[in-house]
Formats: sequence, C-alpha cells, structure tokens
Amino acid sequence: MKTWLLVILSVLSLLRPCEAAEFISLDQVMINQQLVITPHFDLGISKQVEDAINSGIVITFVIQATMKDQRDWWLDSTVSSKVMTFKLRYFSLSRQYQLHNLQLKQKFNFVTIEQMLDHLANNTRFEFSAGEVGDYIETRIFLDKQALPSTMQLPIVFDQDWNIQSHWQEITVNVQLNAGDL
Repeated sequence: MKTWLLVILSVLSLLRPCEAAEFISLDQVMINQQLVITPHFDLGISKQVEDAINSGIVITFVIQATMKDQRDWWLDSTVSSKVMTFKLRYFSLSRQYQLHNLQLKQKFNFVTIEQMLDHLANNTRFEFSAGEVGDYIETRIFLDKQALPSTMQLPIVFDQDWNIQSHWQEITVNVQLNAGDL
C-alpha cells in the first residue's frame, strides 16, 4: 500500500506548476476612458527552453487578463477577457532575438534573450473600456506547450523545465471612474 501511495505522490508532484514565472505587480491607470493595466512578472526560463530558442525553435507565451465582478451568492461573472500571444524566436544570421505580438502584429528585436524576456514580462498592456470595469482583475502568464512542434510535445509533458506558468493572481481595481468616464 505504501508503494502505491509513493507512486501517486510522485506523479502528483510532477503535475504541479513550476515557479519559473511569478506575478510581481499590476499597474492600473485610466487614459481616455480606457482602464490600461500592465502586469509585471518575474519570468525565468530553464536552460532547456533557452537552448531550444537558440536552436531556432519558436516558443509561444500567453498572457491573460480577465476583468470580473464579484458576486455574493454565485460564481463571479466575467466582464471582459483579454489574451496576448507572443512568439519568441532567434535568428542566427543576424544574431537577434525577436518577440512577436500576434494580436497587435508588432515585432520587437533584441540583442540578448534577457532583454526579450524582460520586455515580455513587463511591457504588455491590456485596455478595458470604462464600461467594462469590474471589481477585480485576474492575470497570469504561461508557456504554451501545445504550440511547440508535435515531436517535442510528448517528451516534455512531465518535464518541470518546460512547465513555465504563474498562478492566477487577483488584483482589486483601484482606479476611480469619474462620471465623465462612463
């Protein structure tokens, strides 16, 4: 019986998220009837992920932000949800790293992988209209393993070096709306 318990605990420990991505803070500001939020993460990647990028494999990260209203008697309701998807790649001929925001169709080039990761972790902005503002915001970042080449997906299923994600973080909306903002 102890053997089965150890096996189950071992498998469950492999499924827990790695702490390679951690939420730090969230900036909130009202600009022209838009609530603009900028989440900040401490994003660390493993040597295996860095080697994959340097080998030309495109890595995809997703940042999500969800505006919610708190309900006392039922599940909280989602007011609005935003997603930003980023492709990280390395070009060996030019020796540059590229961060491509798929939603905004923006590409940024960097000399080092650290600069690219810092930009990803600290410069992503989400805009919510004044009518969409709820009680709190949930946000997170994660590496999208399903976007990897299919030959890589199975070997990394239980590999903690590839399990880069933060937990959902709830932050209270603290920007006051004026009557003119609605």
